Amino acid sequence: MQRVPEERTTQARWALHPRLIAVVGVMTAVVFVATRLIQVPIPGGYVHLGDSMIYFSAFTFGPLTGGVAGAFGATLADLTSGYANYAPATFIIHGAEGVLAGLIAWRAGVWRMIAAAIVGGLVIVGGYFLYDFFVLRIGSGAAVTDLWFNVGQAVSGGIIGTILAAAVRLAYPPATMWTVQQRWREQSSSEPRSSTR
Repeated sequence: MQRVPEERTTQARWALHPRLIAVVGVMTAVVFVATRLIQVPIPGGYVHLGDSMIYFSAFTFGPLTGGVAGAFGATLADLTSGYANYAPATFIIHGAEGVLAGLIAWRAGVWRMIAAAIVGGLVIVGGYFLYDFFVLRIGSGAAVTDLWFNVGQAVSGGIIGTILAAAVRLAYPPATMWTVQQRWREQSSSEPRSSTR
């Protein structure tokens, strides 16, 4: 009987599983399409459905997927929509939204998802208001107007994302386990193994 060396187990713990990489890539593309496809112009920018996909990815696949998909998917939409001036804020705000939503409600119940959507909504509304007012200096009137549009976007995104995540969990439970398969491998690899050498 021989135990696996500790350093080999530690390296496996931090390995990115191919399924995780694939899910992150797909959800980044989904967030980009949802943000880019339907845009309603407002005084300082536009509102969209991308937040619903950020919440869905965070609730279903975790904070890493939600954060990366939110940051890169939404930022790419800004860059290709003529709103490059918002790209730095979008990267931080929607990235933080995805990470926080995933930390709060990954594989959790509906009430945790609602709480996560509220926290993410506060990040969106507060983040863009501060960026509009202090960085872009669009004026208090326009910043307040944008704030109310962002409230509507955050609420609708949270509702759609929560419903969609709950529906996918019921219809196809294995989907929520794709990004934690590597964790199961780590646990089994830490058990004693026999060697044929």
